[in-house]
Amino acid sequence: MLTFPDHLPVLALSPAENYQQAELIGKLLGILEADGIVVSRIENLSSAKARGVITHLTRADLLLVSGAPTLRSSILLSSPTRSSGSQTTNSSFMCQSRMDLHSCAAAIKRWLDHCESTVPQAGAVLIGGKSSRMGRPKHLIHHPSGETWLERSLTTLRPFVDELFISGAGEIPPVLRDTPRVDDLPGVQGPLAGIGALIRKRPFSSWLVLACDLPKLQAPAIAWLLNQRTGRYRAIIAKNPSTGRSEPLLAWYDYRSGPLIENLIASGGSRARELVDNELTSQPWIPDDLAASWQNVNYPEELGSRGPSGP
Repeated sequence: MLTFPDHLPVLALSPAENYQQAELIGKLLGILEADGIVVSRIENLSSAKARGVITHLTRADLLLVSGAPTLRSSILLSSPTRSSGSQTTNSSFMCQSRMDLHSCAAAIKRWLDHCESTVPQAGAVLIGGKSSRMGRPKHLIHHPSGETWLERSLTTLRPFVDELFISGAGEIPPVLRDTPRVDDLPGVQGPLAGIGALIRKRPFSSWLVLACDLPKLQAPAIAWLLNQRTGRYRAIIAKNPSTGRSEPLLAWYDYRSGPLIENLIASGGSRARELVDNELTSQPWIPDDLAASWQNVNYPEELGSRGPSGP
């Protein structure tokens, strides 16, 4: 039996036994698509193909798999053997006649909303950069609060995520020794090495990712970023009103952004900012009163003006 996390919007489509059932399925899909739901449909799903489910979902809201009776995920049935319009505890949707079409479509849309609301949210702080301009590891610089930048970043991020990670190599404060760590991808340069490794670590989780050198990071900025998750966007990479530049190092990456990130890495891309070059990435403008949270620090002479103290 093929198993996927419950939040993946994948439905097995039972075979149509006659022309009327095939027509019924077509009309149901038409209703869903008229409501703006993008549906992708594939035949069968072998164990080998199962690894590519997220690729199909990158540009679709719902994946239908024909001929997959062993799929444990929610199953769409067109069968006269069950009561009209009913939905089982396994999220199986029944559609036996035209009278069931709209109620079935409504139930599927509610299920899709539930899937979206239950996606696990992971978070990570990226460390391990060369810090050549600063001359020392930036994540170990101390904030006036007494915490290192890394500790403060993790503390600020923690309320928004289900799991928390440190991404990259380098010394960390003893107090963080129990925080899970993820090594960068070998042979990949820059932050993409960390972001790509995180996506592979938890391919069915969405990610809040931030750099360690944001000493003015505040929780309202993270809350605002998460509130920008609308439509079918697979990443939220906000634009800085001061510079006009996209900010991929305090950003949100949907689990369905994985194929976009993997394609960028495979093509030799070295800058996470290149992810903005597609219609699946949203680039909202950062409000002026929150922009300081995206202000990074690169040089020692900037430390006094931006708050943090020395180690």
